[in-house]
Amino acid sequence: MTILIETRGPKTGKCNICGELGPLTEDHTPPKGCLKPRQVEIHHISSLLSQGEAPTRGRRSQNGVKYRTLCHRCNNTLLGARYDPLFIEFVNNIGQLLKTSMQLPSALSIRGQPQAILRSLLGHIAAQGVDRYLKGPLTESIRDYILDETKPFPEELCAYYWVYPYKPHVMVRDAAFLDIPSGKPFSIWLLKFFPVAFLVTWGRPTYLEYSPHSFESWRSCPFRYEVEMPLTLQPVLPVCWPEAPSNRTVLVYGQEAIHVVGESQAK
Repeated sequence: MTILIETRGPKTGKCNICGELGPLTEDHTPPKGCLKPRQVEIHHISSLLSQGEAPTRGRRSQNGVKYRTLCHRCNNTLLGARYDPLFIEFVNNIGQLLKTSMQLPSALSIRGQPQAILRSLLGHIAAQGVDRYLKGPLTESIRDYILDETKPFPEELCAYYWVYPYKPHVMVRDAAFLDIPSGKPFSIWLLKFFPVAFLVTWGRPTYLEYSPHSFESWRSCPFRYEVEMPLTLQPVLPVCWPEAPSNRTVLVYGQEAIHVVGESQAK
């Protein structure tokens, strides 16, 4: 079954982050400074996880993955000027490590500003999906966190990151993750592209098959706080984790769960 991926929202509407009604602008995910935008084809994630089925034609985009869903302030003043430069620096520094010919240790650290990285991450995933401002108990705190730099990372969220030395680009805004033995489901947001992957969960997972690095210790640090963020280069987590179900997990995906074919090259 083909699932149509809609990326071009109306020229005027509600911003996916703040809800302001007005002209909407196109948001690139990940930010253009991380990848060289090229023509891509966007598919629902079900086609990536289906085995033995002929691939369906996806939605083509001439300039990377972009959604016309954000107002000028959220897209350019907050993300573009305030948060994205620090996110891009973090991502590109990891990329340089993975592309070096030098012999590196299996674990090291890289400097970064966690609060800016998290706000950029949440802002770009929030931009995914046309007309998706509608807020509820799960997303109001994300809006407030992005708009107000003095707020700590929301208590109900957990965030993780790990090295991702693969080509597939995956974005998931709508997904439920269930650990079968515990019977406890939780919602996830996911963004994966070379050279790094990020996972956001609602609630503290009772089980994760692997142990990526967590943002937990920087939950309440000041916005401009810069830290040495640990990075594990070996062993590498599997390419389809966590989006592919395992013997003890079940995942259910909604409309805004995509993978990208022909993704741009890293900078």
